[in-house]
Amino acid sequence: MDRRSTGAHGTLLLLLVALVALCTLGPTWRYVAVALANSAPLVVLLVQLGRRTAVHRTGWVLMAVGTGGLLAHNAHNALAVATTGSPATGLLASATLVLGYSLLLAGAVPVTLPYTRRDGGGMLDATVVGLAAASLLWGVVLHPAHVRLGSDPATVANEMALALLVTALTGMVVRVAAVAREARVPALFLLAGMLATNLADVGFTLTLDPSTGLSAWWPSALCVVPLLAFAAAVVHPAVPALARPEPPPRGLTRPYLAFLAAALAVNPLLAGLGHLLGRQVDVLLFSTGSLLMVPLVVARIGLLARHQAEAEGRLRDLATRDELTGLPNRRSVTAHLADLLGRVAAGEVAGAALLYLDLDEFKAVNDTHGHLAGDRLLRTVTERLRACVPSCALVARFGGDEFVVVLEGVPERVGLALVATIEQAMAEPVMLGDVVASGRVSIGLAVVDPGEASDVETLVGRADAAMYRAKRARQSPDAAVSGGLPTPATDGLPARRPR
Repeated sequence: MDRRSTGAHGTLLLLLVALVALCTLGPTWRYVAVALANSAPLVVLLVQLGRRTAVHRTGWVLMAVGTGGLLAHNAHNALAVATTGSPATGLLASATLVLGYSLLLAGAVPVTLPYTRRDGGGMLDATVVGLAAASLLWGVVLHPAHVRLGSDPATVANEMALALLVTALTGMVVRVAAVAREARVPALFLLAGMLATNLADVGFTLTLDPSTGLSAWWPSALCVVPLLAFAAAVVHPAVPALARPEPPPRGLTRPYLAFLAAALAVNPLLAGLGHLLGRQVDVLLFSTGSLLMVPLVVARIGLLARHQAEAEGRLRDLATRDELTGLPNRRSVTAHLADLLGRVAAGEVAGAALLYLDLDEFKAVNDTHGHLAGDRLLRTVTERLRACVPSCALVARFGGDEFVVVLEGVPERVGLALVATIEQAMAEPVMLGDVVASGRVSIGLAVVDPGEASDVETLVGRADAAMYRAKRARQSPDAAVSGGLPTPATDGLPARRPR
């Protein structure tokens, strides 16, 4: 941490001590202390906006305006307590409070969006946990307190919404603090602030004097903590890393499903226990909590199912695709050929053709210029094959420097024409940086007629033998003298490959 950040954090710590002490001097000074604490994050946000390097500018603007709204609310309260002895009430007091928190939340969305996109599942988990904890806090502590105080329905609904929101956000901050290792310090600042907010909410309710609308001094002191903690988090140099965590993977396991089920069971359990104990059942909590948690849990299960399907897809790709070229591998093309030959033998398909390709100078490139150059040559050959082969054909890497092309329902002359097309496409030299390599291939063609019974091993052996005849023809003295391409080799008996 640099000197500027260290100095800022030291100043905020001294301010925290002073403002907490100020809260002990009386009701008016409590609201003055909270208003002064409110000015700290506002100044920090304005400084952040003044920097040209500030990213997510819209989010910072919204948070600055929201902080200004909360500052106006707390200043209004301080003035009301000083003049009337009670906190401010009415439209202005409610509007500044709601507007302030709404704009803070709206501003946090674009700032934290890069993180939530990368760890959407984790944030859903944290929100579900937070809502479950909020339900317990409200059902066990806060709602009974409001019943004793005789709070009106509007106040109860407002306080419950605030408790659900703040506790859910606390769960999300816990998730960030657990995952964002590089930004652990600013995340812990935010976590301390959220925990203090929850405790302050409980304190205001439990110590409220209905006749004056005032509570004890210590909940106000706790309100100072989140404001200064937010400022401390924003000025910390590691705060940009909050958007770069690597969330740990999590699958759809039985313990995790049990966790989701337990979270869903909290509200029904509270309602059932309350009924058994003869207490008033909080219908508002039961309905609101369920309406919030059920969609979140369903969304989380859907996300987990999608991740599991993607993982299974990646495993299938690893089993059936060549990692270097992205083409189907030997296992995949063998299965495809077996199915195709079965349909050809049954007369369902008008024949099949197999082209077997072998790079003529791959070993020389690999031995002379290294495996990286050889890999680049294989990728270039793959690109050329994809460009010149019909989209209905299957192109696969059979192994090493060998490729195959499978054609379905075509006569032999079409296969011969494709051989010529491929040889022409591969005739152009391949540039591998400063190295000029040959992409030339030898090709063998094997054809299966409709109704003909054949198996994969036999067909591949025929195409392989034909490829070696083409390679020998290319290397013969007559081919060297003429300089022309040899006539493509077609069906022959299976041959043992020369070593």
